[in-house]
Amino acid sequence: MQLIGRTIRAQIVIAFLVCFAFMASVITINYQFFRELSRSMQLFEVASELNSTLLEMRRHEKNYFLYRQEFNYEENVTYTNRLSLLLRREKDGLLEAIGGNNYDQFLKYVGEYSVMMTQLRQTPCETKDCVALENKIRGSGHNLLLLADEFLTTERRAIDRLIQQMMPLPLIALLMLVVLSGFVLYFIGERVIRPLARITRESEAVARGDFQRITPYGHPKNEIHHLVSAINRMMEELEKRQEQLVQSRKIASIGTLTAGIAHEINNPVNNISLILESLIEDGDTMDDGERRNLYQEAMDQADRTSEIVKNLLEFSRASHPRMEDVDPGEVVEKTGRLLRNEMTLKNIRFIKEIQSGIPTVRMDKGGLQQVLLNLFMNAIQAMETGGELKVMVGRADTPGEVRIDVMDNGPGIPSEYIERVFDPFFTTKKEGVGTGLGLSVSYNIIKKNGGRMELDSQPGQGARFSIFLPLGGSELRQG
Repeated sequence: MQLIGRTIRAQIVIAFLVCFAFMASVITINYQFFRELSRSMQLFEVASELNSTLLEMRRHEKNYFLYRQEFNYEENVTYTNRLSLLLRREKDGLLEAIGGNNYDQFLKYVGEYSVMMTQLRQTPCETKDCVALENKIRGSGHNLLLLADEFLTTERRAIDRLIQQMMPLPLIALLMLVVLSGFVLYFIGERVIRPLARITRESEAVARGDFQRITPYGHPKNEIHHLVSAINRMMEELEKRQEQLVQSRKIASIGTLTAGIAHEINNPVNNISLILESLIEDGDTMDDGERRNLYQEAMDQADRTSEIVKNLLEFSRASHPRMEDVDPGEVVEKTGRLLRNEMTLKNIRFIKEIQSGIPTVRMDKGGLQQVLLNLFMNAIQAMETGGELKVMVGRADTPGEVRIDVMDNGPGIPSEYIERVFDPFFTTKKEGVGTGLGLSVSYNIIKKNGGRMELDSQPGQGARFSIFLPLGGSELRQG
């Protein structure tokens, strides 16, 4: 049971039960008070009816004493019988309200009153007995009125007392409801909304490429704890998938570069072939200096081929990111050499402006080359009829950063797409040309390495992608 109470579901159920118990208590108390008030109101109506019946009975009694009219006597008897009937009909309520002694006294006075009125009708009024009997009848009627007034006053006081007791109940219930609502809101805010807001913030960081684990919240049996654990597992899988995606993008880029790389390798291989043919045909007639020059030329062409293959293998190698001090100018040079033939075929001029004394940056070298290759390929594909690809490397205006600008003079990017270019699977290229993953992967690589990317583009004026990277460890120590 203790473990169940630590789950959000159980806590919500408990909070609901507490609210339900509170509302049930308030309703029960109000029901009891209203029931008591209703009973008192009914008895008050009975007391009012008794009082009004007695007053009518006494009125006809008085008229009969004065005028001795048979009509007044009959009306008096009618109201007396009505009074007796009312006393017997409301016996249970009257016994509870005025008690058994007063009820018996009521019946006794009514019976005596009825008998004396009958005697008065049968007694001649010339005798003195008539006056004495009238006095007795007046006394009995007065006693009945006293009992009825006392009954009426008692019920009126009971109603007033109940109303006074009920008046604070709404305020007390409201105060308790405010306290309980505050507790429920605090509980929901602390146990549900606040953890979810925290998860939302850290999930947004994940969406930006920052795969930081979320610290588990609450008891292991808590649903929020389960949710955080699931999100952490999801981030681990996403990070693995991102590494696989980066590698797949490398392989896709290699496919794009195949024709250019083949041409790059073909030239030194043909030169080596021609040198070997010359040595075979004319080697005997050459002096040592000429043969040595041809051997050196063949070695140079072989080294050139080896360098091309080495760069390609270094770029495509599936290795885990390794943080190191990287020379951004050197990476720009190597990436440009990989695409040199591609740019030549597309009639694109490649311009580099690398400031001297550029400090190193702290990041994964292969990741930076992947980012630059994506940006170069996008620029080449954007300039279908040729153009100029310009890369500038230098210190950023902000301290502790190096800036790399990749610019083209292609058609540019429409303003409505600027905010979406780094979203996964968003692309403005024709179907089959791109997947929309290159810029998203590049953005996440730079973000993961502590940098940032920005885009500045106007339709018809080309595009500028700016990369800001943190300085390397040695530079920071010197600073």
